[in-house]
Amino acid sequence: MKPFQILIAILLICSITSAGWASSDVVRAQEKKLSRLERYIYGDEQKGAGADRLRQIEEDLFGRNTGRKEAEKISYLHDFVFKGSTSNPSLDMKLSFLEWRLFNRTGEGNLEARLADIDRQVSGNVSMEPMAFRLEQQIHLIIENGLISLHQVTIPRGTEIRMRLKQELSSRTAKKNDIVPMVLSHDVFIDNNILVMTNGGIVTSTVKSVRRAGRFGRTGYVNLDVTRIESMDSTELPIQIDAAGEKFDKRKIGMAAGASTLGYLVLGPIGLAGGAFIKGGEVNVPADTEITVRTTEDCKVVGVLVNRK
Repeated sequence: MKPFQILIAILLICSITSAGWASSDVVRAQEKKLSRLERYIYGDEQKGAGADRLRQIEEDLFGRNTGRKEAEKISYLHDFVFKGSTSNPSLDMKLSFLEWRLFNRTGEGNLEARLADIDRQVSGNVSMEPMAFRLEQQIHLIIENGLISLHQVTIPRGTEIRMRLKQELSSRTAKKNDIVPMVLSHDVFIDNNILVMTNGGIVTSTVKSVRRAGRFGRTGYVNLDVTRIESMDSTELPIQIDAAGEKFDKRKIGMAAGASTLGYLVLGPIGLAGGAFIKGGEVNVPADTEITVRTTEDCKVVGVLVNRK
């Protein structure tokens, strides 16, 4: 084969390989979006072909098929539920604000359970209408003129955000890739009356790595990766840990007094340069332990105007 022909063959192989990588990246991104939608709506990922699962989501949200192609459908549904626009809030933002108005916090559970709680609070009966329509009906019943006033603001660098563990975290039982349930433990307002984050809002965190304590002084550890902390409009905020469990005071996190081995809890969200250490063979951090983080950059977000007294 001549050198020119060899060059053409190499370029062809590279282009095919690159196209394959790009295609696989797109597929992974779509799968991630579908997984997030299902966990939000149903509590868990569903089984079956992707097309069938998307049709079910459409049916449960709207009571009909939107007629979009599968790739377009995933993006449309994901943006409808989580992203919204500067003039029209996402379904998640509407729901969070409605819950805040009724209960002073974001609700727990999947979408159906949260809507059912609002139904019972407002009318005493749980509606069987498609979920997106139910939410709009609830908004018009509770909010004057059914209008949510949106304002773009900046969450300044250094803004303190507190969150808490919803269940115990232990190096004895944790496994790599476990989802660690966490929620925000306070509301965040900007300029006094723009609500940008709500008490009870979900924080995504996972166990990045873990090791149990062992013989001869081997220490246990958990590397907890806070992969996503979002404002109400789903803007991801870069953060670093400021404190946890009152700087890992043994009495606050349930460690045995006088332990002679060294255990540590490494909390590693985006921007964290190092970890923190506590004494004890195993790391055991009880439910409701509060972790404080701070934003590392100014972030523009869309919040809701609230008339605070």
